[in-house]
Amino acid sequence: MAVMGGEVTAGCWLDGDRLVLATGSEEWYDDEELALPPRHLGVWSMSGGHWLHRSPVPDADPGVLLLARGDQVLSLHGHPRLLDAATGRVVAEWPEVCVPVKPTCFGHRRVPTPVAALHPDGTRLAVAQAESIAVIELP
Repeated sequence: MAVMGGEVTAGCWLDGDRLVLATGSEEWYDDEELALPPRHLGVWSMSGGHWLHRSPVPDADPGVLLLARGDQVLSLHGHPRLLDAATGRVVAEWPEVCVPVKPTCFGHRRVPTPVAALHPDGTRLAVAQAESIAVIELP
């Protein structure tokens, strides 16, 4: 498997071969040349056994990831952001929709995991709020 330079905080499959992984801000390098650095998204090819892409995520830890569609993933960390998995670029974001700031998809019992549901066709995201459900139309 991949060499990590940062703590893996989340991951999801893009398809049957590609796995996208996110790292948080904690550093621990095994091999800097092969590592996925902190605050990065990496797309790993299972069949090829190598990174297809390694890109920084601007502004915040990626948080919990959810596959949106194609090469895009939803980052749920403070608010939803749609990221391009290959570049780490923010495609769209919704700062008015609050989600818990949970730095990893596991642990941290005091911070709840964001509750979100993606429509099967990848066009809408529903996010639980304190008193309602926010429905976001994805671009």
